Amino acid sequence: MNRSAAELARARVKCKKCGATFTPAVSDGAVSAPSSPPPSPPAAAAPPAAPPPVPNPAPAAPAVRAPAPPAPSPPGGPGDPFERLEEYVGELNRALYMARQASASAVPEAVVAQAQALGDVLVEAKRQQNILKRGGKDLETLLEVSQTLNQEHELSVLLERIMDYAIPTLNAKRGFLMLRDEGTGALEVRVARGMGGDLDQGEARVFSTGVASRVAAEGTPFFTANSKGDTRTAGFASVMRSDARAILCVPVNYKDRNLGTLYVDNQAGAPGFTQDLVRLAQSFASAAAGALENARLYQNIQEETRKRSSLSRYLSPAIVEDILKQGDELVLGGSTVECSVLFSDVVGFTPFSEALRPDELVALLNEYFTLMAEMIFKNNGTLDKFIGDATMAVFGAPVFEPNHPAWAVKAGLDMIAAADGLMEKWKSEGKPTFKMRVGVNSGPVVAGNLGSPQRMDYTVIGDAVNLANRMESVAKHNSVAVSASTWEKIKDYAQGETLGPVKVKGKAGEVPVYLVTSIQPPSREAGQIKRATPR
Repeated sequence: MNRSAAELARARVKCKKCGATFTPAVSDGAVSAPSSPPPSPPAAAAPPAAPPPVPNPAPAAPAVRAPAPPAPSPPGGPGDPFERLEEYVGELNRALYMARQASASAVPEAVVAQAQALGDVLVEAKRQQNILKRGGKDLETLLEVSQTLNQEHELSVLLERIMDYAIPTLNAKRGFLMLRDEGTGALEVRVARGMGGDLDQGEARVFSTGVASRVAAEGTPFFTANSKGDTRTAGFASVMRSDARAILCVPVNYKDRNLGTLYVDNQAGAPGFTQDLVRLAQSFASAAAGALENARLYQNIQEETRKRSSLSRYLSPAIVEDILKQGDELVLGGSTVECSVLFSDVVGFTPFSEALRPDELVALLNEYFTLMAEMIFKNNGTLDKFIGDATMAVFGAPVFEPNHPAWAVKAGLDMIAAADGLMEKWKSEGKPTFKMRVGVNSGPVVAGNLGSPQRMDYTVIGDAVNLANRMESVAKHNSVAVSASTWEKIKDYAQGETLGPVKVKGKAGEVPVYLVTSIQPPSREAGQIKRATPR
């Protein structure tokens, strides 16, 4: 039935397919609605008086005019293409509607079907646009998260930041992060939000560690909208006791290694978790895993740097490298080990020092000590300390060296040769010179870190150390004196002479002393360096 233009003007129509709404307009004669039905054609006149009259033609159906497409926005100007397309589809549907209101046969069904299909395409396009918008926002969020987390290398701070981002990013109210202990492999809650209690104080709280542990073991995400009615969570007492309704838990994996799990949940009445959030949580966990691995590597580097710096103060670079490669801690703190101890001292230090200003004295001594340290390190020794103008070194501790007596004696001979060269240099420069002497003894010592918590040094103590000092005191100028215990271990590849029994301080009787003139230690086999074995 035809409707009046006024009625059409008041009508408000919504497209069932695309959702566009419009008010049919009456303009430009688009609708011709007569006030009364068209007259029926008159009856034919009786033949043959006149030809049959031509009936009055029926009103022509109004032409369907395609609406003009909206003017495109200028380049860079405002206007969403989908909004313009929606407007265009709305105009098209309005024109079709008005035409069919005027005459049901005005618009073929095929055209109507095509218009409906166009509306379907628009609906799907808008859905895809929304997905892309959400994906773009998620990508921006993940980029921000990744950049921020990878800037933090302190693990405790990094854990806090991970949860600070996880809760709002995943639309959760609370959650926690579990990490594996590198030693035991056990999962431990390291940081939590909104779970109640103080994590640092170990206060009781309800964690669904059962869900988190299963996710870590299976390596697949878990989520549920109703934990109380989900058969998968029925066996987890922690879930049944808690007020968590929606649960989302994903593994935190770095490459093929599981670092832990990320768990978040919401209580009843709060939003649930969707598949989109599950995918976002997996991407978030990957970003967090990368940051955690970077922090671990950074801390390992810092620890190795600290160890290297500490060890380099008294060990040769080669020994430091061997120790760091082993990855084991040194035997420090009071162990009894077998080693060789070397003492060297300057002969005639008093007249030497009196001929120099204080700054000149310090400069020359530093030059001398630097050379002595090089000779000790060259022969696999440990620089124990400088004592005034004396030097103390240890061979065979804190790392094991099977031929420590030979290396200690060779270091002493090298020190004397290096000092001779240095004295020739000083003499040519018009500087005062001195001579030196070296003593070596081999035997059991107590090795470890001695001192206070504020200041401690690695050293060795014991009777063997005292006897090494006595060997230095009886040595001739620019010579190396060794005890009988040392000579017995090196006599097969050393040359020297005996000084005979000598009375030394601290010993009841006389002790044998030998002067070594040359030595060729056995080749130092690869892999010989290891922990000094306590006796």
